Amino acid sequence: MDTMLLFTRFWLLLAAIGGAVLPVALGNEASRRRAVVQVVCGAMMAIFLAPALERHFMPESPAEIQAGVSFLVGCFGLRLTMIAQRLIDNRGESIANRMIDRIAGGDNS
Repeated sequence: MDTMLLFTRFWLLLAAIGGAVLPVALGNEASRRRAVVQVVCGAMMAIFLAPALERHFMPESPAEIQAGVSFLVGCFGLRLTMIAQRLIDNRGESIANRMIDRIAGGDNS
């Protein structure tokens, strides 16, 4: 395996874990178990989501940019997921009905 590729992947993994650790380190979580789960989930989001974002939006970006994206996804990915989940829980049905009306053509009577 190419040494540079291995180094780049390690660098991205380190950025993902660092981004996931930052919110836990800055927060005042009482439970270690919850902190560990947040770090693992944040790192997993960065490991799996960041490459897809980079490939779609920045296909020719250098490793430093990819590491930055991995760090940011690890850091803010769980918060954005929580916000989206609350939005879906609170307004999901009305948003779905509006989308269905827009696609299928609502009642105009």
